[in-house]
Amino acid sequence: MKRRGLSIRYKILLLLTMMPLITLAIYLFLAVQVFEEDKVAYVFESTDSVARTLSSQVTTELGGILASSKPVMQEFLLENHFGKISQAIFDPAGNLDWIAVYRKSETGYEKLAVGGKPEANSEKDLESLGDLTPLMSEVRQKNRLVRVPFKDERVLIVERVSLGKEEDERIFLIVAQLPELVSSFRSGRSEVFLVNDQGLVLFGPADSEGALIKEKISNEILVDAKQLQQASETNEIKSNKGQSLLAAYAKTGVGDLLVVSLVDRTKALAAVGTLIRRSLVFFVLLISVSTIVSLVASGTLTSALTDLFGATKRVAEGQFDIQVEVKSSDEIGSLADSFNAMATEVSRLMGETAEKARMESELKTAQTVQETLFPPALADLRGFKIAGYYEPASECGGDWWHYCQVENRVFLWIGDATGHGAPAALITSAAKSAATIIERLDVEPAQALGLLNRAIYDVSKGRIMMTFFLACFDLNTHEFIYANASHEAPFLIKQAGQPPKKKDLIPLNEVTSPRLGQDRETQYEQITIKLDKGDRILFYTDGIPDIEDPQKNSWGEREFIKGILSSVATFPPIADSVQTLVEQFSNYRQKAPLKDDITFFMAHFAEEIGDPVERILAEDPIGRVS
Repeated sequence: MKRRGLSIRYKILLLLTMMPLITLAIYLFLAVQVFEEDKVAYVFESTDSVARTLSSQVTTELGGILASSKPVMQEFLLENHFGKISQAIFDPAGNLDWIAVYRKSETGYEKLAVGGKPEANSEKDLESLGDLTPLMSEVRQKNRLVRVPFKDERVLIVERVSLGKEEDERIFLIVAQLPELVSSFRSGRSEVFLVNDQGLVLFGPADSEGALIKEKISNEILVDAKQLQQASETNEIKSNKGQSLLAAYAKTGVGDLLVVSLVDRTKALAAVGTLIRRSLVFFVLLISVSTIVSLVASGTLTSALTDLFGATKRVAEGQFDIQVEVKSSDEIGSLADSFNAMATEVSRLMGETAEKARMESELKTAQTVQETLFPPALADLRGFKIAGYYEPASECGGDWWHYCQVENRVFLWIGDATGHGAPAALITSAAKSAATIIERLDVEPAQALGLLNRAIYDVSKGRIMMTFFLACFDLNTHEFIYANASHEAPFLIKQAGQPPKKKDLIPLNEVTSPRLGQDRETQYEQITIKLDKGDRILFYTDGIPDIEDPQKNSWGEREFIKGILSSVATFPPIADSVQTLVEQFSNYRQKAPLKDDITFFMAHFAEEIGDPVERILAEDPIGRVS
């Protein structure tokens, strides 16, 4: 016996290791997914909070500077110079450094005045600004600009004030210090930028102030952010280098300034890598433990199965007297007990099989012997024609039919022993033996049944009985004498000029007596009728109406009568009538098993008398129509 594939030990090992591994892998995948989603949500919430906080701080501080600058600008507009109010506001402790006032002239923009803290170096700052024309032109369109031109903690606010006429227009350059605000943008964990409407970074991480935000993210994303329907919003975007960024945007209340907070998604999810590494270490430890446990468990299990495998191999080789010793009390132990019981049962069944084979051989021999009990299926005895059919339900049957000619008389025998099989076959053999002797005694049918009854009774002792119908036809006088021992009455069929009907089937049931073998001293009666030339008689046993189809539906008496009428509709030769009847019940049966033996034959009183030797049409020893 050849093994195929992996042994069961390795299969168990794979099962016990792969199942936890697959389960934990799925769990890790789901956990990482949930962790990432939760972490991203947390970072979005944090960046949004930072953006909104700094937006609020920008609004507050820039609003405070504008509020502080307003009295100074009003004083200048009223008095055309900076007075006491302005000096009070330019306090050394305040945030305002200096304010310069310009107006448009024919040659460009004319500086009208500059005021500020004593230590403020306004002239140097103005010089560092260079040409102010682009700045002035832009503020005339937007009314207010915010810039960080000095690369330090100061912010420049450009405010346009219109008094109605173009020559009365004033532009104020306000410089103030915002150390806390700048520190908030520079010291945060995430990259936070304060950008204007042109994408210029006003405040942000080191080396980013004064640069354009497009160096970090796309300007199209920034334009979309400026069109926020709400005060703040979060989104996942791509940097110009292809990095995934978690972004938060928040509007300020000053001009078109926008706070943008960016967090690298990879850095934000760095903890996921740590989780995966620790999980993998845990997986390795778990699989190692599982492997060790699996090896121990599978070793105990497979050793018992190996013993069972060896035992089954010996059984396959024909050694059935074998027992397997397994000490475990689990399912393997139960399997061993079952195997031991099976081996014992197989050994017993092998003995029974041998005995059954011997009995089947004997039944085959009995069947061969029983086939010799039946006469040829077709015969013509001086114009009295006979055609018969017999089919047993098993190897040996309980039906028997026979005919013989004694001088000018033809005897017709048909019987059915109780049941079928070997016991019934023995009774039919006894009937045949008795009939061989009785037919030489030249007795009447009633006397013959009496003698046959005694023979059957002496053989079966009343345990097996037999229905029987015995008739005698005189070839000279045409008298038909019959006696019946509780057998199915044959049908006399008169030949007419048209197809016969049910009423034309005449049952020969005028006398009936107990079955053969029921009582040793039973006396039987007989009756005599006269046959006309052309008359037919159908003899049969009760197995024909009991024929069943594959659905266990019986053919029944009604269909049997229809079959008889169909077989003799045109009064063909009796061999054809018998063959027609056989075909009808065979088509209904469809090779389904028989419940009982099938036996019938038809006798025909023909018009012509012929030589009995020449009229033997077939030599079928078992009485079947060929």
